[in-house]
Amino acid sequence: MKVTEVRISPAKGGKVRAFASVVFDDCFMVNDLRVIEGREGQVFVTMPGRKARNGQMRDIAHPLNSETRQHVEQRVLEEYESARQTRVVGDRSASGEDGKESKQSAMDRLSAKLFNEEFWTSEAPGSKAIED
Repeated sequence: MKVTEVRISPAKGGKVRAFASVVFDDCFMVNDLRVIEGREGQVFVTMPGRKARNGQMRDIAHPLNSETRQHVEQRVLEEYESARQTRVVGDRSASGEDGKESKQSAMDRLSAKLFNEEFWTSEAPGSKAIED
């Protein structure tokens, strides 16, 4: 199984620097990997997880051996560094705004919708605030 695609999306702040989605063999996608900055400035990758009843975080999906984990982490961190160098992580502007149409993968289209700032804010045009 090989990693065929990695997408990095910026995080809003805190210790989580970015979120990653990884595609394996062009047929299986794992979302919500996190790139986290540690105490001394180093970055590392955590697998998607959820909080258990006892309050501990448990992985939803994770590699079964250290070799695979290292490969996934390496690819995610390479893409994160590349995004940081090109300021994609720090800049929310969409690429391809020059009017040219390009062939987009399904992941590109999904990312464009989900990580659009207007999608998540209540100030977006046409959105209504939820009242309790």
